Amino acid sequence: MKKLLALLVLAVVFAGIAFGILALITPEPPKKRELPPPAETGAVSAALIDGNTGEMLADKEGNLKSYPASTTKILTCIIALEEGKDKLEQNAVITPRAMKQDGTNLGIRPDMPLTLHQMLYGMMLVSGNDSAVATAETVGGSYDRFIEMMNEKAAAIGAKNSHFANPNGLTNPNHYTTAEDMAKIAAYAMKNPAFRDIVKRKTYPMTYRNGIYRNVVNRNEFLSSGYAGANGIKTGMTEAAGDCLVASAERDGKLMIVVLYNDSKRWQDVKTWLDYGFTAAKAEDEYQAALAAEPAIYKFVNRALGKEPKEAHG
Repeated sequence: MKKLLALLVLAVVFAGIAFGILALITPEPPKKRELPPPAETGAVSAALIDGNTGEMLADKEGNLKSYPASTTKILTCIIALEEGKDKLEQNAVITPRAMKQDGTNLGIRPDMPLTLHQMLYGMMLVSGNDSAVATAETVGGSYDRFIEMMNEKAAAIGAKNSHFANPNGLTNPNHYTTAEDMAKIAAYAMKNPAFRDIVKRKTYPMTYRNGIYRNVVNRNEFLSSGYAGANGIKTGMTEAAGDCLVASAERDGKLMIVVLYNDSKRWQDVKTWLDYGFTAAKAEDEYQAALAAEPAIYKFVNRALGKEPKEAHG
């Protein structure tokens, strides 16, 4: 019995020594490449999100309450596509309220009918405030009900610091969001193929139901900027909101979305912030590849020492 006990003790000692030696010679687990913050932006508030994972990659005053201007129409559009999908090929409702909207308009008229689907192109490309109201009244059944739907959808998406009072973004003290909230809304919307088809279009051939043809041109200069992978989303501008932009680009399946609120240099800043997003995505891919390539014995030792990152567990 004493001999067996001595052998056990000896085995434990040798195992301990062996593990100690192994611990000394085992390399540290892979570490993710640390990136500096993105370039300075003139935006009052900004946010960058990975459109696939929902991870917020960078922000500047990302939770600052902001007037969203016409970027509001991102939410209006995705609600119309989801809740109004059975009405898309029906004529949109065109009321005096819709036709009397201030700011940029498509110029809708009852004697020039459009389907709800066509109305969405007019809203997102031309940024028609009249189109947004027509969309709201068609989908919601009433203007007020659609506003309720906007706030319900925003809350469901996780935009907790927002409140919407109209479907087009005209200035209202009770109509506000944050860069991070709008990034979440945009990422959600971009998961819908029909939404993607609308916001990527530089032009849209609009044929009214009475046969009149009109070529609708997108006001989003980012789409024609030559930026690799540019595929959306929406501009905005009011005196209170300043120049706004929600933009997206996709490369090798990686979707990046940036929100810039009140940014006089939005056409320059959008590129540097999206560049940062793609650099961050590359760094993450490299990190995950390094974790996957780490030998099993190294993982075992580093896990025992509490060094292995959580991503490598399981």
